[in-house]
Amino acid sequence: MALLGWENAIETSSTSLLASAAADGASAELLRVPIGAASVAWQTPAGTTAAALTVTTTAAVAWRAVSLNRSNLTTAATIRVRVGSAASLTTTPTYDSSVVSAGVAVGIGQALHVMPAAVSALAMRVDISDPANPDGYLNIPLAYAGPGTEFNIAYSSDAGLDVRRGDTTTRGGQVFVDALSRARGWNLHLGYVRDATLGWLDQLEATAAQGRNILFVPRIGHVRAAAESVFGLLNPGRRGFASVNGRSWSATISERL
Repeated sequence: MALLGWENAIETSSTSLLASAAADGASAELLRVPIGAASVAWQTPAGTTAAALTVTTTAAVAWRAVSLNRSNLTTAATIRVRVGSAASLTTTPTYDSSVVSAGVAVGIGQALHVMPAAVSALAMRVDISDPANPDGYLNIPLAYAGPGTEFNIAYSSDAGLDVRRGDTTTRGGQVFVDALSRARGWNLHLGYVRDATLGWLDQLEATAAQGRNILFVPRIGHVRAAAESVFGLLNPGRRGFASVNGRSWSATISERL
């Protein structure tokens, strides 16, 4: 099963974001900035490679997934996700993942945790630890925390890289490479969506049209889930008629750099 998340509690203005450690001018509030630049990120002080982020909302959220994106986390990083009331997060949480691998893949810097089922609560706490981080601090530009909708993707869905370069070729044919950017992305296809459940697709497309970042997890629970997931801009495609009672749907999603 795959998952899409578009109701990001971190983006809600009434949500409180509290970090246990933050460098001057690099508070957790910067997680609300939608670009994935290391210069505009929540960052811990030098020498601090473990920290916690607490997300507290004013109305209960059906928490299902959390991701940390475009970060400097290494493959040795671990996370612990707890959900409950703000007062009980560290004592008697409703959900506790325990300390688990963040699933970070080499060169991607993306952590992900998908809960087995949605848990309705007012707060989520994410503890992050990466003691061997060569930078000596944590830098996290983007994050998602919120609900998610499960669905089946078609086998025609595929992933790839959008590589951008400004190469220069001399008269002698030598090529001087100027690497600009590389964004992971997916061509996403849903073979069948029942008419009775099209409401979630309407909401997703409305959110995407606003230019807000969307979380896409192609394989929940897979060992490469964090490496294959994308948090970024979604461009909806066309809806087709799969049957009299359902539609097919396509879209593209690209990592937010």
